[in-house]
Amino acid sequence: MRLRSIANWLRMAAVGLLICIAATAQQPVNAANLVPGHILVRVKPGVDAGRLANDFGTVILDHPSGTDLYSFRVPATTTEAAFAANVRADARVLYTETDDYVVSPEVGGEPFHFAFDLTSQPTTFANSATYVQVGVGEVNSSGPGNGRVNGATGKGVIVAVLDTGATFNHRDLIGHYLPGYNAIQPNLPPAETADGFVNYEMGHGTMVAGIIARVAPQAMIMPIRVLNGDGSGSMLNLVKGVRYATAHGAKVISMSFGASVKSSALNDALDEAERAGIVLVASAGNDNLPDTVIAPTVSRGTISVAAVESNNKKSPYSNYGSFVRVSAPGSNIRSTYWNGGYATWSGTSFAAPFVSAEVAMILSVKPTLSADQVKSFIQGTAHSIDNVNPAYSGKLGKGVIDIDAAVNKAMK
Repeated sequence: MRLRSIANWLRMAAVGLLICIAATAQQPVNAANLVPGHILVRVKPGVDAGRLANDFGTVILDHPSGTDLYSFRVPATTTEAAFAANVRADARVLYTETDDYVVSPEVGGEPFHFAFDLTSQPTTFANSATYVQVGVGEVNSSGPGNGRVNGATGKGVIVAVLDTGATFNHRDLIGHYLPGYNAIQPNLPPAETADGFVNYEMGHGTMVAGIIARVAPQAMIMPIRVLNGDGSGSMLNLVKGVRYATAHGAKVISMSFGASVKSSALNDALDEAERAGIVLVASAGNDNLPDTVIAPTVSRGTISVAAVESNNKKSPYSNYGSFVRVSAPGSNIRSTYWNGGYATWSGTSFAAPFVSAEVAMILSVKPTLSADQVKSFIQGTAHSIDNVNPAYSGKLGKGVIDIDAAVNKAMK
């Protein structure tokens, strides 16, 4: 994923939306996409991190509980990269890395995608044909939460959504949420918040939650806020979010964000989640590039999801390649929005939650399945779409998911 500075995407957004953005706006992301002022340090077990920091003339800024990972302040006399290299050479240290920004694919990819067609009317959400495309089956037109696939509802399954937060009072999401966690401001609930500079990604997490609630109506959604209103967040907060989901009973972690760099700290957290039996689902990214290495799709067990159109052709923006496991609808997806209404949005961010919900549906009928078995059912029942995508043969995973077929297979 080719991350740009916030300044760049603001300029492009201004052209696309005919909005004038002040040129003097503060830029939270620098050209290198580094979170300034600190580095991440993982020490060896038993090491006194406070003494280590003191030896390097600095202090600990943050520490995810239960880990050997610390955030060290970067002294004013050096740079993040130079300080990381200096600390890394110490025998007490396993690794160091700069903290990097991640963004939602809809502002980090090519082109930008923004929510549109905002309305307070639920009709188009309730009657969207998109859900039939993935084999959800008979869906009652009176609203979300009425679809049933052979009695499967997602009941008893917690789906953690790492995103921009939640709209707790949305009429179609009341009763679907757990309290969740705010990694950005831990003293506040994980509500959608206009704390960015233009806040074009407000509602991103609520859109994702609406898809999950529609497909798996009795699954419980655990909102974990790791991205701000601009759709931007830090690796450190992602680590906190993944660890919170792991420690609080999530069976699925749905991730619609990406970074152009690998992170050992994030990979450690994802590996821990996998060892706990959690199914990881991530969007493939919106750069229309092959085998693009982005976090968290680089995790070995992650189900990376590409996006397709209503005719099952690859969406023009979707990444593709050997890392993709399956595909799902990603364009013109109708779902719940942050202001209590509904909107339409496009991007691989909205393909991933179809698969996250599929996991919940499978586990609700066979909770004893392992993560590997669940992934096998999802990939084994997907329908190949190579015939309508000859230029991408073998690069869109096993094809478009079929939730009905996966649930049927799990019940046998």
